[in-house]
Amino acid sequence: MGFLKFDSPFMRFLSQVADLVIVNFLVLICSLPIFTIGASLTAMQTILYRIMHNEDVYVIREFFESFKKNFKQSTKVWLILLPILLFLAYDYAMLSEMDTDTGMFLKCIAVVMAVIIGIIMLYLFPILSRYENTIKETIKNSIILAITHPVRSIAMAAIFGVCIFLEIKLPFKLFPLLVAFCVSLPWCLCAMLYVPMFDRIDGVVPESKTGSQEE
Repeated sequence: MGFLKFDSPFMRFLSQVADLVIVNFLVLICSLPIFTIGASLTAMQTILYRIMHNEDVYVIREFFESFKKNFKQSTKVWLILLPILLFLAYDYAMLSEMDTDTGMFLKCIAVVMAVIIGIIMLYLFPILSRYENTIKETIKNSIILAITHPVRSIAMAAIFGVCIFLEIKLPFKLFPLLVAFCVSLPWCLCAMLYVPMFDRIDGVVPESKTGSQEE
């Protein structure tokens, strides 16, 4: 029964699933004060990067190391984004009460703006976890990547949209799955798209790909 060996692809997959569950709980717990959400999402990127490269990862230790290292900058970035997101949510709620063409138009604008900011955030936290830049440069680079990689950006937005829809529609009896994967799974699916992109930007070829190329 080779698939039960510790280093078999099956066991490695189970290990990665366990890592996703652990990091999901860490993000949920560390995000409770609300203002720490940015630091939590940034710390999660470190774990996802290791998982995408099939590397052994000590989830709890490495999560908190990244959380501490990037806390100051990622919190500042998050506190810039949070009021904007809250304003858009409030604006959408208020406009929903307006049964007019103008209200519908403005509501669509609020949704589009929220989607654009969401796409930028999909690049923002991975950049924060991986590079040392000023906040201005980090936001600028996130916008540039979102614009110059439209297919990936749209695909990642679609992944998050589908995941959020499924999570909302999930039956209550499957609530444990929601608690286990609600944050880490959609981010992991998106990491499959943005990690290879960052690797190409950095000139890094993952070890697994190097082996296949040498073959």
